[in-house]
Amino acid sequence: MRVFVAEIDNNIIGFCIVNPCRDEDMDKKKVGELGAIYIDAQNMNKGVGSALLKDSLDFLKKSGFNSATLWVLDTNEKARKWYESKGWIVEGGTKVDNRGDVRLNEVRYITQL
Repeated sequence: MRVFVAEIDNNIIGFCIVNPCRDEDMDKKKVGELGAIYIDAQNMNKGVGSALLKDSLDFLKKSGFNSATLWVLDTNEKARKWYESKGWIVEGGTKVDNRGDVRLNEVRYITQL
């Protein structure tokens, strides 16, 4: 696992986590995973997320991975459009994450490195 952090004046404004893919149906030696990306709302739309994503995917590629996956809520249109604008495509995998009374439906994306 590798964590990338963006900061301004020693204040963390965003982070991105990558690791080998955790999905059982993927080759963990060839497929990496974008496990999380978060940008403080006040710093969105300033290129911070794009820079973190680029650095994270570059790291995965240099580490020998040839593709990467991520999971996103199927209803999160803003995030889905952003990932798609960065070249990610819907892979087709789906999963349900039940958190108490809340049911989260997720879809898997993939990109080539």
